[in-house]
Amino acid sequence: MRIKRISFVVIMIAVAVTVAIGVKITDSPIPAGALVIIGWAITPYIYLAIMTKLVSHNVSSIIIAVLAFIVGGFGVGGFVDAMFIHPDAQGGLAFIVVPLWQWALLLLTTIPVYFLNKTKNE
Repeated sequence: MRIKRISFVVIMIAVAVTVAIGVKITDSPIPAGALVIIGWAITPYIYLAIMTKLVSHNVSSIIIAVLAFIVGGFGVGGFVDAMFIHPDAQGGLAFIVVPLWQWALLLLTTIPVYFLNKTKNE
């Protein structure tokens, strides 16, 4: 389906931008702790990509596409704002806080998407 492909592309762009920002702000030899935090920052996108692959109904796919734009836009926007637009000493905390908010939104929407997908498949 075309919507699933668009969602997946948006998610992969968000992952690439998040990793690029994370690598840009770290020291030259990237420490293991930075890799863990960058990994934490991309976990919402990985979960969203898995959800994209698992849904099979059009309504669920549309909801996932909207989520991809919201979660990806919020994540990339939050990282760009914290690192480049308003940089300060606490900017690195965005890599911990932004994924937390993304996870909250994803977990709130997973249950309705699950039931929408389940009722349409039966």
